[in-house]
Amino acid sequence: MTTSYRLKALQELKAKKKLEREKEAIEFKAKEEAEAKAHAENLKRIAKKMAIIEAGGVVPNPKPVVEEKPVKKATTTIKKVVKKTVKKTVKKKGRPAGSKNKKK
Repeated sequence: MTTSYRLKALQELKAKKKLEREKEAIEFKAKEEAEAKAHAENLKRIAKKMAIIEAGGVVPNPKPVVEEKPVKKATTTIKKVVKKTVKKTVKKKGRPAGSKNKKK
């Protein structure tokens, strides 16, 4: 046996899921329509070009290609790297100077 609050939560979840599915269906339909419209425009453009080609003409380029001029790079400054010499202390073997344990 299921309690009433669980049944109510289940009904709310089902209603929420139903609304989400409807929303997704509307978005999918709008996307499909936009793609179909773009495809139809593309087919018209291709048909127009094919008619020009079949007539023996040259298809004009609707968007002229602009050649980019090579940009001169600014002269880069070379940083001088200064190497610092590190003094290494040489550790002497044996007893340190001033040790109390000197041999007599």
